[in-house]
Amino acid sequence: MAAGLLAIAANAEAQEQRNPLDASFIVDAGYFFLSTDMRVRVNGETKQDTEGSDVNYDDTFGIGDFDRFRVDGLWRFADRHSIEATYFQNNRSASRSIDKDIEFKGELYPVGADVAAQSNLAIAEVSYQYAFMRRENYEIAAGLGVYYLDLKLKLDATVAVNGQTNTRNLDTSASTQAPLPVIGVRGTWRLPHNMYIDAHAQYLYIDYDPYKGRLVDLKASFVWQCTDHVGIGIGYDDFRFRFDIADRPRFDGTLKWNYGGALAFATVMF
Repeated sequence: MAAGLLAIAANAEAQEQRNPLDASFIVDAGYFFLSTDMRVRVNGETKQDTEGSDVNYDDTFGIGDFDRFRVDGLWRFADRHSIEATYFQNNRSASRSIDKDIEFKGELYPVGADVAAQSNLAIAEVSYQYAFMRRENYEIAAGLGVYYLDLKLKLDATVAVNGQTNTRNLDTSASTQAPLPVIGVRGTWRLPHNMYIDAHAQYLYIDYDPYKGRLVDLKASFVWQCTDHVGIGIGYDDFRFRFDIADRPRFDGTLKWNYGGALAFATVMF
């Protein structure tokens, strides 16, 4: 993907060094070296079911961290108006013999069971931004956007029945899709020698059935614009959310997910 962006930029006609404050389109594509901490509780489908166990999904099932491809884009369609978007996926799986009983969506996974766990999460975000301060070498914009979270959790195991050789298969899953409105602020500063800094902060607090919780996203990046259309950058993103979700039968419980990590990317602007 990065090679394709470089090829596109190489074919572009350039007459002067691009200024990120004037570019109509900016696309960042690269890898996200993230570290995660996911904690969940998934209750049963009915009020009569036993409440689910609080589970550290990463530690309990031995699910490690994986580097992920990520893409960010900005479209400046007028002098002070822009649209920003982000997309990435975090799909992970692992198997482990668990060291304690786990209640998950009304099913009991007993201590010693070999459990195969999956967590598939996709995040897409789009926001409108208005630059209320704009100068030759910087701009500061306020924004209103929507995060879309698509989460699927699954546990699969085969366990003995009453200590006998008979077995039963446990295969349970929970999912939720949540459009979450956020407010935020973004700043871009152009530095000497064709370098610039970009930072943003976004926040949400919601208490509206069936969701209750908050979301915080903080990101900063540094870019060297090495040619008229191509730059290379590094950055860091810290994302935290916790929600209580009452959405029987698909997902009822608590989800807490924190991730953070470094970014390395190529940027193309026109």
